[in-house]
Amino acid sequence: MTARTSWHTEASLAPTTRTTLGGIVDDIVIGGGVVGLSAAVELARHGRRVVLVEAHPTLGAGTSGRSTGKLSLLQGTRLSTIATHHGPATSARYVEACREAQTWVEQLLDHWDVDVQHRPAVTWASDGDRTSDTRAENAAARRAGLPTRWQREVPAGLPGYGAVVLDDQPQVDALAYVAALGAEAVAAGVDVRLGRRVRQVSGGASPCVTLEGGEELRAAHVLVATGIPVLDRTAAFATVKPHRSYVVAFETSEEALPMAVSVGSPSWTVRGVPRPGRAPLALVGGHGHVVGRSGPAGRHLEAVRQWAREHLDVGAEVAAWSAQDYLTPDEVPIAGRAPGRAPVHVVTGLGGWGLLAGVAGARAVAAAVAQGRRLPLVPPGRLTGPRSMTSLAQWNAAVGGHLASGWLGALARAGEVPGESQGVVTRGRPPVATSTVDGCVRSVSGVCPHLGGVVRWNDVEQTWDCPLHGSRFEPDGTLVEGPGRRVRRGRVRCGGPSRPWPSGS
Repeated sequence: MTARTSWHTEASLAPTTRTTLGGIVDDIVIGGGVVGLSAAVELARHGRRVVLVEAHPTLGAGTSGRSTGKLSLLQGTRLSTIATHHGPATSARYVEACREAQTWVEQLLDHWDVDVQHRPAVTWASDGDRTSDTRAENAAARRAGLPTRWQREVPAGLPGYGAVVLDDQPQVDALAYVAALGAEAVAAGVDVRLGRRVRQVSGGASPCVTLEGGEELRAAHVLVATGIPVLDRTAAFATVKPHRSYVVAFETSEEALPMAVSVGSPSWTVRGVPRPGRAPLALVGGHGHVVGRSGPAGRHLEAVRQWAREHLDVGAEVAAWSAQDYLTPDEVPIAGRAPGRAPVHVVTGLGGWGLLAGVAGARAVAAAVAQGRRLPLVPPGRLTGPRSMTSLAQWNAAVGGHLASGWLGALARAGEVPGESQGVVTRGRPPVATSTVDGCVRSVSGVCPHLGGVVRWNDVEQTWDCPLHGSRFEPDGTLVEGPGRRVRRGRVRCGGPSRPWPSGS
């Protein structure tokens, strides 16, 4: 099956706007998730003419709509990690930026009458060896001005060895949040264009954004807010690690579960979802891995199911899905401008906390653009420190290893037709990726057009995933996310003889 989330909203995720902005506008925002929408709203509030372009037919179709909706200032062990790399003053600045973003978000959600619940946020040690990490996070959080406490008993009876707790943190339905941002963007005058995939961003004093079909848009500034920058011109892909994690929604008798994140490997997340008139839900997630590098994705979902049934009071499964985030070695998000003369800006590396940290980054970029301030270059110079450089060297060495192993594996495998909902890469020039979905056998190039990695099949999302930098593709080769472009299409057979793709596809 194709994974689906448990989120639901009556508000529109495809807001209607009239395409009224022509000529050279002030800003083009690429990406209709929380980061792109927040930036567009802030830019429009500064009186700027803004066009937002989203490849999917609805807003929030990527990571934003597949998150677990946590808006907490306690974010795993992020503050102690930042302090280790850059000192407590940087942790404090990060908290302050997120605190301002949290206030901004809650005011917006209140304006659009979106239900927000407040629960304790918890970071807990899932094994005894990680108790010191929770104590370190508590110390870092308190130095940064958060009223956390450390306690030996883990809330909600979660299995562990001590926890950091921060009371009264907001959580929300992720899609309702996105819909409110979309409504605010339209109300602020943003020209929202859905179902428009960007093919190219060219340089110059007024960058040109070319869409599929050949339409060209020009602006004084461009902001790319697509998880990792599409058509990446910043080399940001070499400074972040694509990470995929899994979520299962169960009915439960627990009325008010905390927002909890474990420290350890594998890591687990838990939060509750109230449903008036129906049984509440428990969202249980974790068992993440680098995109495309961990065998059948289905086994990770099964691990989440098993852990939930072993440790929580859960009933029927309602939904299951996965989401993709991008990690930096120091856990500080990346927000800045691309190299070169063109005023192109990016926000990435949010590491699973984009619903809040992404807003902070988007608002910072929007303010700098509106005020005419020059943003720092991407990748940022802070990643040249010894701790970060060691991590980046290891990450990129792993990329090289998977590049080689992917090609060797494909060249050693003869052609075959996989079973339903399965995919296989076999030898060819280039290697051929063949999948069977809903009875249709499709063959596309097995090589990611970004840097030549050989893709691997994701049996949960039924996509082809690149193990190098996280680009993902539909069975027909259409880009889902990541820095790649659409892969070269081959042949399709749906209950009849094989036939090539129509011309122009």
